Amino acid sequence: MGERGERSKALRVSEGFDDGPPRWPERDRAKDPTLDPPQRDLPTPDTEAAEPTTSLGGPGDDEFDPDGPWDLRRDGDRRRPTTAEQAVPWLIGLLLALTGIVVVLLALIFVGPEGVAVQTTPSPSPSVEPTPSATPLVTATPAPTAAPTATPPPTFGPLEMLFLGRSTASSPIRLSQRDFSVDVDPTVVLEEASGVDDYAWAPDGRVGAAIIDGRAFALVEGQEPRALTEPVDALVFADDSTTLYGLRIVRAGANDRAEVITVDFETGATAVLTAVTYPHPEIIADPPLKEAQFADNGGIVRLWATSDGYVVAWILGAPAVYRIDPADGTSTEASRQPMLWSPDQQIRIAVSESGSSSTLAVRDRADVVQASVTVSGLVSHIRWAGTNNEIVFTLGRTVGGGVRQDLYIWDLVDGKAPSPLTSNGASFGAEWLGVLQSWLP
Repeated sequence: MGERGERSKALRVSEGFDDGPPRWPERDRAKDPTLDPPQRDLPTPDTEAAEPTTSLGGPGDDEFDPDGPWDLRRDGDRRRPTTAEQAVPWLIGLLLALTGIVVVLLALIFVGPEGVAVQTTPSPSPSVEPTPSATPLVTATPAPTAAPTATPPPTFGPLEMLFLGRSTASSPIRLSQRDFSVDVDPTVVLEEASGVDDYAWAPDGRVGAAIIDGRAFALVEGQEPRALTEPVDALVFADDSTTLYGLRIVRAGANDRAEVITVDFETGATAVLTAVTYPHPEIIADPPLKEAQFADNGGIVRLWATSDGYVVAWILGAPAVYRIDPADGTSTEASRQPMLWSPDQQIRIAVSESGSSSTLAVRDRADVVQASVTVSGLVSHIRWAGTNNEIVFTLGRTVGGGVRQDLYIWDLVDGKAPSPLTSNGASFGAEWLGVLQSWLP
């Protein structure tokens, strides 16, 4: 223990505090008057055990002093803090918490919808290298990408349609557009010196295609005609309004080879679906009125996109009508050309001829006649309005040795006779804009 330890122990024993804290040896107070009189020279006051007080508390009664009241021997002569002093740290902590809440609220107020703090005027800030342990206070959340807005379908007038015609009897055939419910002149869509041979229009009414000298051209409003493919003799749009089906006839020695093709409207990419070969036919001309009717119905090469998803081809002189599956190009023979039904597929128009007159009869699914009308002339190229209660057709007549063709409309509801839409004698081949025609096998 050492000499100092032995002396300290002796002092503790001599004072009667075996278990108390060590005391320093008493110094000579005569030589050092600044020292207080030693405690052992003071008389010990008579004391009693007092009841524990609220300020000091008893053992386990004070959350700040769970060991009981202040003990000089245990705690030394340091002063016990007052209640006010003990509350200071709590007040400081409370102020810091309130400050943190205010900072968070300010951050929320000045954060934009994308999670980035709003700044009135952007100002350059010095570049700071990122620290691996740094964590951003605000995490930017990527703004959701807006879904593309669908283009609304175009709207058309109640009698708006495309049709072929001539400005004069000797002029080339041109393609025009007009809403016949409005008293306006037709708009010329396409006019070429060699004339328009045929055309097809997309079911949604946005775009079309025309055949000029055996070449197919894409027609888009506000754009010049764009070459698609060649050769081609007939065109029809698929239901999606983006794919065209075409039919082209090429001579192969003593035979003709007919190819059914697909054409992408945007790119012009062409692929052969199927092909048939048959002996080249000899075609004999009919009288002018019958020839005009025959040409208006499609001529010697006809193509339909039927409502069941197939393509049907008819070629004058070929041994059969061909039904092609666009999915794999397989071809089967059909018994007849497709029949045109109303858009709701509930009624159809049957035409019968007697001399120079034609009778149009409305037949339902049970083949019962619902209405009929007889007109003077030959009817061709019937097309349905989207309302299911009107048709437009071409009526051809012989006048003064020549053939006159005009467009007529028949309202199936009002019970009246068909009325003319044109009277120039050179209008035919009308198609309603924005109406999908229902061709059924």
